[in-house]
Formats: sequence, C-alpha cells, structure tokens
Amino acid sequence: MAKGAKLSWARSPFSRGPSSVEIVFSPDDPHLANPQAQTLGFLNASGTERVEFSLTLYQGSRSVFGRMRTSQGLYPRWSHSGELLFSIPGVPPTVRVIDHRGRMFGSRCDTLEQGRLTFDQEGNILAPFYQGSAAYQKYRGYAKPNSVLVARHDLKNCRIDGVFWLPIAADPRFVESIGESPSGWLVANFYDFEEHEYKILLYHPGEKVRRIFPGRHPSFSDNGEWLAYYRPDEYLVIHKVSTGEERPLVKVESQWDGMLWGSEFSMPGWSPDSEWLVYNDSFGRIYKIQRESGQRIYLGKGWSPDWR
Repeated sequence: MAKGAKLSWARSPFSRGPSSVEIVFSPDDPHLANPQAQTLGFLNASGTERVEFSLTLYQGSRSVFGRMRTSQGLYPRWSHSGELLFSIPGVPPTVRVIDHRGRMFGSRCDTLEQGRLTFDQEGNILAPFYQGSAAYQKYRGYAKPNSVLVARHDLKNCRIDGVFWLPIAADPRFVESIGESPSGWLVANFYDFEEHEYKILLYHPGEKVRRIFPGRHPSFSDNGEWLAYYRPDEYLVIHKVSTGEERPLVKVESQWDGMLWGSEFSMPGWSPDSEWLVYNDSFGRIYKIQRESGQRIYLGKGWSPDWR
C-alpha cells in the first residue's frame, strides 16, 4: 500500500476498455459458487442487445489457501468515468477494476474485502477499515469514537488516497455499499445489532445533516438528487436527498421472505439522466423502471445490474 507502488495489471477481453453497451450485470446467480460461470454481461437499455464474457481470474494469491481459479463476477459497478469494478468469490485479493484501456487491476492488492463496493467521484473505491488489517494499524490514529473509518482505495496503485468518518457506532465488518454524491452527501448501509436490522445512513458532513432509516442497498442517482433503496417490506423506494421525502416505486418479487437482504441483490443502477432505474428480482430477472411514471420493462436474465 506504499505510495509509488508498482502497477500490476493484466489484459482483459476489452482491448479498448469495457463494453460500450451501457448496462452491466452478473450473468450467474451470485449465491451459487460456479467456477465456470460467465464473468460479466452487458445489455443495452432496450434489452435488444446482449453479450457475455468469461474471464480467467485468480483469487488468494497472498493467502495460505494459494491461488484458486474462477470466472465468476459479482456486483459490478460503473465509475463516473466509465471504469468497471467487480468482485470475485473466494479469499482476497478478490476485487478487480477494468480501466478505459482494458487493463485489469487488483490481483496483487488484498487490502479490500469482497462485497458490494462503489467508486467515489475520483475513481477510488470506498470501503471501511477492518480493525485487524495492516492498513488499519497504519491509520488507526485517525479513528474517532462512535464512528467508522472509511478509506478511499486506489486499487491500481494498491494504496490509500484519503480517509473520512461515518458517524455510526457500527462494526466495520457489517458496513457495506458506501456511496458519495457530487454534492458531498455520503450514504452507507450497515447492520444494527441492537435492533437486529439493516439501516441506511444518509449524511452530509458540511451541512451536518444525518438521517438513519431501515433499508438496504442504497444508490445515489448520477445528479445526486435521489437515493434509491429497498425497504424492509420489499419495495424499491426513491428518496429525495434534499428533503427526505420518499415514494415507493415497485414491490420486488422474491422467492422467499427476506430475500432482498440476500446475496442476490445489490444497489439498483441509475440511468445517466436520473430518470430510470435498473434492478433485478430474486429470480434473476432484470427490469428497468421509470422514476416518475413507474413504467416497468423487462430486459433479460441476470443479477446486480448497473447503468453506465
């Protein structure tokens, strides 16, 4: 994690960068381990164009378990500049980024845990420090009581490019899907052990506004005006960031009660104009839905879609 660390990358199938098709997704069910799975899939916004890719990936290069081969990609997300982030199953290093030139980074950087990770506005990956990690020992002096310390991870150089705090008394191991809007709002999903439910923190450090409410998998719109998330009653909801007003869009179909909290789900993806959302149900069906009208259109099979 030292500054100036040597870049280590591999060529991906995307010689000119990730696919130009705008919606990325996981082709195979995330909760079923499948070493022969397709890695990434892409759909256009009308559902008429679909392509899938299989990448040979290795996890555990710094683990006592040794290097193990897989091809399964989990929870893909676009950066604001069009780079692609995804996880693979196993032991670290399990996080990968594909840049504009088609180079893939992360196979030698085990500072991040697998999960539903997101980019900040500069293309760094947002993730909490775990207290047992070597990185935490270096930055523990920045920690504050009743707060979670978060790092901005530069995966290409395997280093940390900044830290900040989330004002929640939570176990960092149960804080996930941290997001940041262009206007400085922060969002994080965490598990509240006292009330035994997942909650969402919506926080603006400059304006000292802090809201906490039940829910899972929050996602900012590209313009930062809206937050989409899943309520405990399995509705996909849009939340007006500036006022806190919110409206349910659709009840998401599940095979079993509580499945919106499982590995089959991740943050819904927003269209660039912030007018549409793309999401999946637990049967692996991808839909897009219009923010104002609620018009819903089926796009195809897959999980964890995100819109470029």
